[in-house]
Amino acid sequence: MAPSSKSERGGPGGKRGPAGAAGGSSAGSGPRGRREHVVRQLDRVKISGQLSPRLFRKLPPRVCVSLKSIVDEDFLCAGHIFLGFSKCGRYVLSYTSNSGDDDFSFYIYHLYWWEFNVHSKLKLVRQVRLFQDEEIYSDLYLTVCEWPSDSSKVIVFGFNTRSANGLLVNMMMMSDENHRDIYISTVAMPPPRHCPGCRDMALAHPGDRQAHCLRHGFMLHTKYQVVYPFPTFQPAFQLKKDQVVLLNTSYSLVACAVAVHAAGDSSSCQILYERRSPPAPCRRAGCVPPRPEEPGEREGSGTPAQPLAGRAASGDGQGRAGAGLSPAVAKAKEFVADIFRRAKEATAAAPHPSPPLPPPCSGPAGSGRCRLHPASPRGDGSPPGEPPPPGYVNYTKLRYVLEPGEPAVPEEEYEDDKISLPFVVTDLRGRSLKPLKERATAQGQYLTVEQLTLDFEYVINEVIRNDAAWSRQFCSFSDYDIVILEVCPETNQVVINIGLLLLAFPSPDEEGQLRPKTYHTSLKVAWDLNTGTFVTVSVGDLTEVKGQTSGSVWSSYRKGCVDTVMKWLVPESSGRYVNRMTNEALHKGCSLKVLADNERYTWIVL
Repeated sequence: MAPSSKSERGGPGGKRGPAGAAGGSSAGSGPRGRREHVVRQLDRVKISGQLSPRLFRKLPPRVCVSLKSIVDEDFLCAGHIFLGFSKCGRYVLSYTSNSGDDDFSFYIYHLYWWEFNVHSKLKLVRQVRLFQDEEIYSDLYLTVCEWPSDSSKVIVFGFNTRSANGLLVNMMMMSDENHRDIYISTVAMPPPRHCPGCRDMALAHPGDRQAHCLRHGFMLHTKYQVVYPFPTFQPAFQLKKDQVVLLNTSYSLVACAVAVHAAGDSSSCQILYERRSPPAPCRRAGCVPPRPEEPGEREGSGTPAQPLAGRAASGDGQGRAGAGLSPAVAKAKEFVADIFRRAKEATAAAPHPSPPLPPPCSGPAGSGRCRLHPASPRGDGSPPGEPPPPGYVNYTKLRYVLEPGEPAVPEEEYEDDKISLPFVVTDLRGRSLKPLKERATAQGQYLTVEQLTLDFEYVINEVIRNDAAWSRQFCSFSDYDIVILEVCPETNQVVINIGLLLLAFPSPDEEGQLRPKTYHTSLKVAWDLNTGTFVTVSVGDLTEVKGQTSGSVWSSYRKGCVDTVMKWLVPESSGRYVNRMTNEALHKGCSLKVLADNERYTWIVL
């Protein structure tokens, strides 16, 4: 059985031209008519970027392979769920989920790589256990993704489904329907052939099929909880920048970068928070140009122009900043405002002599969001002689080598996973890798894990205080939802939309109204992964919430976000897409009809 997969595109309702080239004989009434019709349709694709789903309904039998003819019956009986082709077309991926017969057993997930050859059976080349010993009490929705151009690893997202069978277990584990567990594993891809490092490892460990060099033999795991309204999963945006994944934890947006480096590599080993060399301006529609550096933000100045440490108090809307914009900043913000057509002129926050201390959270009691964040970074990984990052930047960088050792014990300051996610790095057999000390020099390959964090509640308070026309009416916010609108890999800019439920006094025009009311609005913000700073793109007007449930408010808000994304969507080139395979169909009680490799005109028929 195989669940749904994005790699099915070009299948029965295909949308991509290459698959259609193999199935074009199904269109038209005669040979000449078919050829002209296909050419005309493909020419239209070049102009509009859209292909009619009716053009290619099926592929000829010569490019179709039956799954039963290439997989032994034993594997099918063992419960393998086939997901689809890897982006390179070399592998077919499947997974298994095993649990005991009672409701108190844990689910154990394994991911498999099968080498595909159209003329022979699938060959199993790799098997790994996902989510590193996590106690998973319910079946997971799984999504396996590959970055646009980074073919060295895959990332697996899983989130739990609170099924009726798990209610007893959930009650006993003190869980509830307002929380959802998110499990993530990043796994190195099998090498197409043994590299020198893998050959050395094979010689050192004869007979061990899991013996690989670090580049081809690491796994990284993490887990966190999200709260209602549960963040949407957007792989097309969250993985748009190679080697980086954006994780919405409900409290913050965490940019995580994972990469393997060779000892003595002279190239830059830092992907996020590159303070020394800002990238060239982005020319693509939907991307935000980098904000010019202000005097207070220069390295080592010690006086950041826009502090981001901790959360500013929601307050009563007093104390709006009145500093003017430089021409360069104004021009950049006007560019972004024109893109979204709803922006207003933003005003820059006045410089603070030092980062403010984090005040109490303005979220409601019992909302699950009321947490305090430390105001200083931990483990920034700054090279010797380089000044540490400003206090408002939450950035960490850790390094690991392929020397199994004791699991790293997190220090007390790392325990708040709303700032820094706890990662476990292992080899393919699940043995914890050795973390390198801050100044230690790696003798061979080493893996870096970077995290840069944007605190949502701090951003909300700062944007309202400095850029909202209605800030003097504002009392407090009760809940929020974040959707990523665009990511520009060239400039490391992330544009997010923050939907906000808040309490505010009516406008002065409404006479006799003295009590605060509930309103909904949205804040658009651009976050720079090079500097860690953010700028306001636009602030929406207040819309009174009358008789609506929070569910209907968030549903309408997300629909508006989808409309905005689709309005400004620029189709990627054929090779610059995020490959996505899911078990969604399995949870719907059905199966795919085919697994499609449309780049190479091949189907596996189930």
